[in-house]
Amino acid sequence: MTIHRAIILLTASAALAHPAWAQSDLPPAVRQMVEAAANSGDPAKIAAVVAVAKETNKGAEAEIDRIVADIAATKAAQREAQLASAGFFEGWKGAGQLGASVSTGNSQTKSLTIGLNLERDGLNWRHRADALVDIVDNDGGADQERILAGYQIDYKFSGRLYAWGRFEYERNREAGIQRRFAESAGLGWRAVDGEAVKWDLEAGPALRQTKFVTYSENTVAARGASRFLWALSDSTAFTNDTAIFLDSAASISNTAALTSKLFGSLSTRLSFNLAWEEEPPLGLEKLDTTTRITLVYDF
Repeated sequence: MTIHRAIILLTASAALAHPAWAQSDLPPAVRQMVEAAANSGDPAKIAAVVAVAKETNKGAEAEIDRIVADIAATKAAQREAQLASAGFFEGWKGAGQLGASVSTGNSQTKSLTIGLNLERDGLNWRHRADALVDIVDNDGGADQERILAGYQIDYKFSGRLYAWGRFEYERNREAGIQRRFAESAGLGWRAVDGEAVKWDLEAGPALRQTKFVTYSENTVAARGASRFLWALSDSTAFTNDTAIFLDSAASISNTAALTSKLFGSLSTRLSFNLAWEEEPPLGLEKLDTTTRITLVYDF
């Protein structure tokens, strides 16, 4: 922790321990109510409590705002200090999913789906790792039909602008892809950063090494990506993730998902994936779709 951060944290903590408005006319019960709401971190709850407190305590509006602002400053300083001192293996959050999928296009299959998503959002660096495997039970035994895995690291210049680097691996035999590696980097921008809606846009150059069933190719490409989140309610969220590679032929992947909480850390997710190859190997279709129904556990 830097001296600057330590001073901020100590100052904010002292403000809470010995508030400047301790001798004010604001009733202790009202102050406690406002402090409890501010400490909850719930924007809707804070707004509702503050509105009632101001309505019933005319003349204390500035004092109420000061309580909320000081607690917010303390919480922000504490979080900054925690992120600055956290080790690489600390602060990871994620979700695992297990379910079934149905594919159309180059294959008409039903399969078992296993997935994992991890994220660590630090002070300046953000790490993301994801993997998704569809396992199909064919006549000849279990066969891994589709594997998607990726790792991305972001460096945040500000709350909206960041630089990113990403590595991806894909295997999809039914689409004629025995293996494909992609390395890319560029700039990202958080176009929308609201309480309910967040939308990241990314663009940059990329390299791809693909081994198709009948041939191999190495290409220089451009990569664009969109990551959209809409919290429809406290228990339901809609996401839509898109990635586009443009080289001698285009590749597009889009996944839309609706996730709803069941209880505790367990949720259910319905997702639809569209994968399009402009120039697939001879005899294969350009479009594959996969519908998945999974149980998701957050940790």
